[in-house]
Amino acid sequence: MFTEQKRRICMPPVLFCFLLGSLWETSAAQIRYSIPEEMEKGSFVGNIASDLGLEVRVLSQLGARIVSRGKKQHFALNVRNGSLVIGERIDREELCAQSTQCLLNFNVLIEDKLKIYSVEVEIIDINDNPPHFLLEELELKISETTAPGTQHLLENAYDPDVGLNSLQGYELSPNRHFSLQVHSRAKGVKYPELVLERALDREDESIHHLMLTAWDGGEPIRSGTARILVTVLDGNDNAPVFTQPIYTVNVPENVLQGTTLLTVNATDADEGINSQVRYFLVKIPGKTSQIFQLNSVTGELLTLQNLDYEEAEFHEMEVEAQDGLGLRSRAKIHVTVVDMND
Repeated sequence: MFTEQKRRICMPPVLFCFLLGSLWETSAAQIRYSIPEEMEKGSFVGNIASDLGLEVRVLSQLGARIVSRGKKQHFALNVRNGSLVIGERIDREELCAQSTQCLLNFNVLIEDKLKIYSVEVEIIDINDNPPHFLLEELELKISETTAPGTQHLLENAYDPDVGLNSLQGYELSPNRHFSLQVHSRAKGVKYPELVLERALDREDESIHHLMLTAWDGGEPIRSGTARILVTVLDGNDNAPVFTQPIYTVNVPENVLQGTTLLTVNATDADEGINSQVRYFLVKIPGKTSQIFQLNSVTGELLTLQNLDYEEAEFHEMEVEAQDGLGLRSRAKIHVTVVDMND
């Protein structure tokens, strides 16, 4: 009897909600705007009243308001003049990282007409970030016995902008001994290599000071610089060589902190201090550098934090082997996180 009474009470609201839902009408036409990022709060985006075919004077009477899913209200509706304005500062890099297209979607609800209009706003990248290096000074140690034509990897510059506003190239300050080559990795990421053009003589010049400039293609062009300090060394004519170019490992996401995942190894054909190899992870931005640690002596890769498959399924790093007098080589580390039933 109690169950039957409960049904009588609950059925009318359910039926009412179903009928009300069937009355809502979603407009097939979608309104779309394009605006640059970083516009000031209150800046004009578009005339919603005109684009919806509504008179401004009745917009407020119809109960028009913005409905969005996110916590932040990026846009606001001015019912006095029918315009859509910026509700709060929009940072494209924060919203969409380096995605080619950045779209914000929300609805305009007209309560009295029981209509919902879909609105899409494309956020256009502006050149608000210059390329930057993680290190202000890059140190290289090169033996005077190094043959001309030898290439030396340099640190990348990073630019969170996209398209022409992102990193486009590098330039090296004029000098007698070195030139610069620029290569592209996957996804168009550009990285520089320093090329020895003329043999070095430690007795003639033991230190070389160079300037590396990274530039983008925005208007105006923005750039960032890093100093290169080249120290000329005696006699170390063999660089460390890794036993394999890529080290891979599959790791369950519930692996304990401090677990050794793999061990990299490089050998050096020199003797004495020139054959002593130490290992380093190449500096990388983001969370990956906080999750793993490499033992510089043994080459063991350890976990500093718990892994999370849902947060990142794959981690890629570069490891560098450096001998006693500074010759270096690199290999890659691929860590695949295996999903567990957590």
